[in-house]
Amino acid sequence: MLIILGIFIIVGILETMTPHLTRKTIVFGVSIPEPYVKHPQLKLWKKHYSQVIAGIAGLFLVGQITLYLSPIQEEKASLISFILLYVMLLLSSGLYMSYHVKTKKLKVQEQWEAQIKAVYVTDLSIRQNEETLSPIFFSVPIIITLALIAFTYMNYESIPEVFATHWNGAGEVDGWTQKSRLSVISMPLILLAIQISFFMMNQGMKSAKIQLSAQAKEASIHRELTQRKYGSWYLAAINFSMTILFVVLHYTTVILQEQTAPYFFPLFLVFNVVTLGGLLVFIWKLSKSNERFDEVHTNETAVTDDQYWKWGVFYCNKNDPSLLVPKKFGIGWTVNFANKWCYILIAITLLPILLVIFI
Repeated sequence: MLIILGIFIIVGILETMTPHLTRKTIVFGVSIPEPYVKHPQLKLWKKHYSQVIAGIAGLFLVGQITLYLSPIQEEKASLISFILLYVMLLLSSGLYMSYHVKTKKLKVQEQWEAQIKAVYVTDLSIRQNEETLSPIFFSVPIIITLALIAFTYMNYESIPEVFATHWNGAGEVDGWTQKSRLSVISMPLILLAIQISFFMMNQGMKSAKIQLSAQAKEASIHRELTQRKYGSWYLAAINFSMTILFVVLHYTTVILQEQTAPYFFPLFLVFNVVTLGGLLVFIWKLSKSNERFDEVHTNETAVTDDQYWKWGVFYCNKNDPSLLVPKKFGIGWTVNFANKWCYILIAITLLPILLVIFI
């Protein structure tokens, strides 16, 4: 429950700060011409959004603390907690859409695009300075998991007909699974899917298009390189910590047949620290690299790609070979739905999970 409480706090902070972490030229998923990034109405809307989300997050956090202190059963409390979390995210999404529509209307009403000159901004030397990690960092966990799968099948006969697969908050077994060729590798199979998706995402970040500003070119270059560098490192940190967690749990419970999984919960806490702490570091680094636009020298702005975005959330551009593109709202990356590799990535991630659930 304490972990869920931590997730509530992190998500609340992230949702509250999102409008201020996005690139200055993008407000609520709408591309803003650079001479208008400091428009007072936009600043007011971002402030109002953060205030409302902070209030909602605070209210839900109080509800979560109350739930934590109540005598309700842990399983029911966990279910209610996740429902509260999804409701909070749903409310923030609804508020985002409201301001997205308002921002688009303001842009059209004041005819911003008619009063500025759109230019293409590029720098072919940028990719030489990229510091995304080598594919080897994402290949090693995959090799480890494949070796674990092979080792599991080598010891298949010694695995009991029923083995532990779920534990309660006290570390006691409360779920069992019947042995089969699929069930004994279900955990490594899910891990492998996540590792392959991380590998593809790292490669996708390297090949993603670079978006530069006309008024703050150097600052935008710094932001692009920072997002790629720390995004790659963050993925690698999650990848290795998750691999250690899953491998230890699988080896302990399936191969050694120990039902208590003594090392799992400390490792799970470490994994959460890496995931949440790494996210905070990533946010901090990205916020420091954001463009400021303290001075606007001309009426020029970089060419936008709004026509390829649906609601500022879904990107679909068949002329763009990129698999991943930076999000228009918030931090991180999203897929190009016009790229066939996008669906391969989704299938690789979901197929093992579906197999485990339905077969």
